[in-house]
Amino acid sequence: MSVRLSQAVTGLYIVLCIFASTSALAYETTLTITGQNSSGHEVNVTLTRSQLEELPQTSLTTHLPWIKEQAEFSGVKLTTLLNAYQLEPTEILMSALNDYSASSSWKHIRKYEPIIAIKKNDQYLKIRDYGPYWLVFSIDKYPELSQRKNLAKMVWQLETIKAE
Repeated sequence: MSVRLSQAVTGLYIVLCIFASTSALAYETTLTITGQNSSGHEVNVTLTRSQLEELPQTSLTTHLPWIKEQAEFSGVKLTTLLNAYQLEPTEILMSALNDYSASSSWKHIRKYEPIIAIKKNDQYLKIRDYGPYWLVFSIDKYPELSQRKNLAKMVWQLETIKAE
């Protein structure tokens, strides 16, 4: 291989490495929470996965209609997350990366204690596998949640939570 060709290949390799690392950094999955807290102040915070992991973590094991077997999900309870920002909504609107949205009452959330799952069976959720964040309720613990109206509240690829 000539010196010029070798330099060109090396240069192209460096450019591709820089582009790949910049692209990876440019798309960090986040979760945005908005609402008015109990003091009347507007909350608008965007959290990274590592920031979510700093909150108290919990897990639940359940079957879901979208997966073949029972799985253990781990993450932060939605109530814990909202309480951390002093949000006491009556209604919660959740939106996904694909623009799907669903709402749930605060009463429903407090009763069933769903988690914002970050991991399934100790593996981080990926976008292609319902992640990076998935609002998961325990159907095994609360069989009534297997009704279609309740399944629709289990927003995967969760991107925003609006506390109203």
